[in-house]
Amino acid sequence: MKKLVLMMVGLLLISGSALAQDKEALKAQKAAMKEAESTLKKAKSTFEMSIPNAQYGRKETDFEKLATARELAESAVANQYTKDNAEAWKVAADIAFEYFKKQDNEVKADPENEQLKKNFLEESLKLLNYCQKYDSLIVLDPKAKPEEVAKNHQTYQVIGVNIATQVLQASQNYSNSDAPEDLKKGAQYSELFLNTMQKSHLMKDFKHESLADWITYAKAFRAQSYYNIPGTSEEKIIAVYKDLMDTKYKGVAYQSLSNYYRDKDAVKQNQYLQEGIEALKNDPEQRDLRANFALILMQNLYTKGDKEGFKKAAQTVKEEFSDVDGAINAYLMEGQIAFEDKDYLGAKAIFLAAKEKFPDDPKCLLMAARSAWMQAMTNGSKKEDLDEALRLFKQLETENPDDPDLWGESLYVLYNNTQQTAEAAKYKKYYKDAK
Repeated sequence: MKKLVLMMVGLLLISGSALAQDKEALKAQKAAMKEAESTLKKAKSTFEMSIPNAQYGRKETDFEKLATARELAESAVANQYTKDNAEAWKVAADIAFEYFKKQDNEVKADPENEQLKKNFLEESLKLLNYCQKYDSLIVLDPKAKPEEVAKNHQTYQVIGVNIATQVLQASQNYSNSDAPEDLKKGAQYSELFLNTMQKSHLMKDFKHESLADWITYAKAFRAQSYYNIPGTSEEKIIAVYKDLMDTKYKGVAYQSLSNYYRDKDAVKQNQYLQEGIEALKNDPEQRDLRANFALILMQNLYTKGDKEGFKKAAQTVKEEFSDVDGAINAYLMEGQIAFEDKDYLGAKAIFLAAKEKFPDDPKCLLMAARSAWMQAMTNGSKKEDLDEALRLFKQLETENPDDPDLWGESLYVLYNNTQQTAEAAKYKKYYKDAK
């Protein structure tokens, strides 16, 4: 029993000590809370005594006093007891807005001063954060008057939009740099712009005819920045460009992704080229880019030896892009495939079709003539086949008299093989083994 009594007495002593400690802690907490509220109150009053006020004869902002107010406000928004107080963020925003206006004027007076512009952007970002935080907290205050909330929402939204457009401009500037640190800023500022305009409470009801374009530009600057930052993950690259695929920059998205995989993964490169061809199908303004996709895809499939895939891509080029540079290769490559498969008649037909389409390119007629000659060689050198080869090489000579490398030696050999000695003699000088 004694042991039990002693234990209970000990427990009572411990509980009493803990209670005393709790009271001290509560007292300290109340003191800290009171001090935090006092700091906020002082920040607000100091701010009000810093700005112009005709009643008190103040025509200009007293930045010396305002500096004190700023220090107090920054303490208030960081303090655990006032960091969720909307009024603290409003005071911080109002103070920051005074500095914002001052630095705006300084930049306008010296627009080439890069340091001033940098300082102004940093000040703007601080102000934007204050505006957003205040706007998100004031709606949670049950004591706030709805009409006051609505009025302040519009006021700080206007400030926020002006800053956001600066951020967008900065993201463009940095995204066009070659320096990795600048590119990181380009990504950071474009992300900030998108988060502000698409996710913040401050901009939830913002309307502007250019908003959709601004968002598209930010996505483009973001993608460009991440693409050029060394070490950016593959997942990030894909994500930022996929976010452009429903915009007017979808062509750029497919082009960038196909380029990204060019030396890494031929299958994925071809995948994005094919998707780009389909995505731009009804976009006449991006016809040239679509044609380029088709030509690259065609070349890739030909090089890979994917005959069926190549023929499909080549057909697209023939049907839709026969007027662009490089379109002739759809015929030349297809003819070459038939030639290598020893389908010489098929090859000749393809090369002659190319000749009709591209009459000024001698390669078409040259390859048709060679196909006819190979047909003759594999068909027992029938006279009609040899005559066809001769006819085509003679036509090649007629159309390209100043380029005997195309027809000279071939005509000598063909005339010689058909016992047309007199005709062969005319071309003997072009025969490379002639003594």
